[in-house]
Amino acid sequence: MVPRPLYANYHSHSCKQINNKMEETKVVIIGAGVCGLTLATFLQKSGIHCIVLERRDRAYIETRQRAGVIDSRAVKMFKDWGLADKLLSGPAAYAIEYRLNGSPRLFISNEGNDNGTQSLFCTQQMLVNNLLRDLIDVTAGDIRFEVADVIIRNEKNERPQVTYTDESGQHQVTCDYIVGCDADRGISRSSIPEGVLTKYSYEYGYAWLAALVEAPVTGYPIMAISKHGFAAQLPRGPQRSRYYLQCALSDNATDWPDERIWDEIRLRIGDSSVKNAHIHNIEFVPFRSVVYSPMQYNHLFLAGDAAHIVPPVSAKGMNLGLYDVEVLAQALIKAVKEHDITALERYSDTCLTHIWNYQDFALWMADTMHDAGDPTLHGEFRQMVARARLDNLFHSATAARLHMEYQGGTN
Repeated sequence: MVPRPLYANYHSHSCKQINNKMEETKVVIIGAGVCGLTLATFLQKSGIHCIVLERRDRAYIETRQRAGVIDSRAVKMFKDWGLADKLLSGPAAYAIEYRLNGSPRLFISNEGNDNGTQSLFCTQQMLVNNLLRDLIDVTAGDIRFEVADVIIRNEKNERPQVTYTDESGQHQVTCDYIVGCDADRGISRSSIPEGVLTKYSYEYGYAWLAALVEAPVTGYPIMAISKHGFAAQLPRGPQRSRYYLQCALSDNATDWPDERIWDEIRLRIGDSSVKNAHIHNIEFVPFRSVVYSPMQYNHLFLAGDAAHIVPPVSAKGMNLGLYDVEVLAQALIKAVKEHDITALERYSDTCLTHIWNYQDFALWMADTMHDAGDPTLHGEFRQMVARARLDNLFHSATAARLHMEYQGGTN
């Protein structure tokens, strides 16, 4: 249950100054990734003051590479807030090419027909940069970079406080609510006492090598299933792609020189004409799912990777976080403007229903994409079942519709 906030005016004279500064705001957001910046943008647009704290500098946030496709539910969300035109861009993702041992089958998604929107291949980095520019340069939002030593005080019957240090000294911010958007290893979730949260986790036994390359997608995005292992090519801007290659859990960079990467790409997608291109970076991603419940404690609310993780095969990590943010933004607006905390009390339950749905989708995608290709993983029986499951997308209108709904985030 969310404690009823102790509403107070800003700049309370009963507060003692700590070294440099003591301040008040309505909401402190920890983390300036997609979730934190989107929430700050929604609150700012609604006239609710908030402060965003980020341990990295602005240049790092603007340049770090993160995967992500904006699904149609999130596109509609930004449209509803009147922000889509200035925050989103990129070609509509209306089809994807599934390949089985080099043989292509085009899955055409009409998932945008019901609400007038389609998914966008707007990169997460592009969205972050647009959010930063809008918050800092247009609406004068309060984002504080390079903060350290963040401490959260979150007692039931007290207004919460966040203290931190930066180059000017130590600061303390008193607020009504704290939102943790600081990913899996951030301070927000770790500040919650042991025994409050239940952690649900699953290790898939799969891993991908993710390579960002200087080569555009020339046709449709590809999901290639092969007896040699899974491969995918997804756009990451007009001139770049990210290739994903199934690999061993124990693999590292020494196992995958550039030439091997390109040889495996050509082999798995069944296209010998693919040319080598510059590889900007590679990383190794073991598949795991994690869900923490509840997603709130006293005045603290968790969003995005701070609360849940899905493997990249579902392309839902960022979109689940954006769903959290939309639910939380509306609940915070009700709490701050109308002193109605009903929606805040239901925040965790509302989000977890959606999250568990997409954990199921992630498991479906992971097993289908891997089992359908390589029988050494789980045997020929699982291989044939997975191929039948994939085949249904092209022969069953019901299966195809459900897949479209998951891709669009509307299920």
